[in-house]
Amino acid sequence: MKQKYPVNGSNQSAGDDKFKLYSSAYESGARQHFYRSVILAVSGTLFCVAAGERAAAQSAAATPQATGQAPGAMESARSSPPAIFGGLDMLAQGQWPARPLEPASAPLYSTESLAGRTVESSTVNVTNAPPAVSAAPGGDETPTLTLPGLPIQQPTVYKNELSASADLMYGIGTITVPVGYGLHSQSSGPANFKESAVSADRSTIYYGGTLSYSYGRSWYLDISGEDGRSTGSTGITIPGLAGSIPASFNVDDTWYQVYLRYNFQNFLAGTRFRAYLRGGVSLVKATLTTVNNGFSAQYAEPGDFYTEHDDTLDELANAGFGLTYSLYSTVRLKVGLQLEGEGFGGDRQQNITESFVPSQLTGSTTIDDTVYGAIGRLTLHADYRLGQSGRWKMTGDLGMMTKNSWVSYPGFGTKDETLYGPYAKVGASFVF
Repeated sequence: MKQKYPVNGSNQSAGDDKFKLYSSAYESGARQHFYRSVILAVSGTLFCVAAGERAAAQSAAATPQATGQAPGAMESARSSPPAIFGGLDMLAQGQWPARPLEPASAPLYSTESLAGRTVESSTVNVTNAPPAVSAAPGGDETPTLTLPGLPIQQPTVYKNELSASADLMYGIGTITVPVGYGLHSQSSGPANFKESAVSADRSTIYYGGTLSYSYGRSWYLDISGEDGRSTGSTGITIPGLAGSIPASFNVDDTWYQVYLRYNFQNFLAGTRFRAYLRGGVSLVKATLTTVNNGFSAQYAEPGDFYTEHDDTLDELANAGFGLTYSLYSTVRLKVGLQLEGEGFGGDRQQNITESFVPSQLTGSTTIDDTVYGAIGRLTLHADYRLGQSGRWKMTGDLGMMTKNSWVSYPGFGTKDETLYGPYAKVGASFVF
């Protein structure tokens, strides 16, 4: 059988030569194709890089007013890489960019079309950053919406605040009634009165108001007035009589106070606490009237046996604090627990006139006392802002109040006075 392919030496050698020739040609063509592909990819990449850089430079040359972008957005446009990869995608599809590519962060409109055009604020393309609402910590400034690329409107800061409030307190406790000081200066014989200070139970109601003004919202000037009515009964010891006779008294006192108060704005910032310190002076005028009650047929009418009239003036210095702990807080409503304390001290001058009817004896004198004490209040405090701007604010306090004082009487000693009971206060303030 005749073989189709000879296998002798000569034919085998010729086949090997042809195979090597074809292999060499194939390898040479493959290398050339590979080199062309690498050169094409590198040159295309360099071209896209140059195109992206030029587009970024053109974007940087445009002002923020022309492009509608904030300066921060322009910086991100310069370093934005999407233009490079966008060019590579076009090259992969066999397309070449006809002009420099816009950065991905550029506006939807062309920067070239903006030349010589004024962009209205209503058509400005802003970045994806959320709009910022500006408001001062105190919450009394008008909130403003801040958009990137637009002129920033500064919040309106109200430096003046004017407020007014009214308060009411009902309390029970004790008070001291000086007895015998007026008659002791005039008495003689068996009717010699001894000087003393008698403790008596009382019930008291106080009502008043406060006006406050502040410039800068940190320092406040407080002016307040309080009017009180106290009633009670006690017993008076008369020399030469066994035991004591019943007597009743009335005290009308009026307080005038001026304070300088400082509210801490930054000291407790970031916490639930708010605090203030204040100091001032007080002037207290009081009238004490004491008469005997009917204790026998002969002295059945009040004042038929004993009467006393005192005019009192207190000059006091005051220093206090306030501390509020926030329990609940929203934009409009704030509720907290408030503790207020105050110490006071000063001089009391009493003009005393007494009459002992059976002896037709009347005596008058003036004594100087030393007074010092403390006042404390624990209340639930609430603020509520009215209106859209919140410039009006309603306030309210409800809780307990206590007052303790000590009076040093000349020639007798020191007696204490107490008062405690429910306390309420309502007010309003306005900033401008």
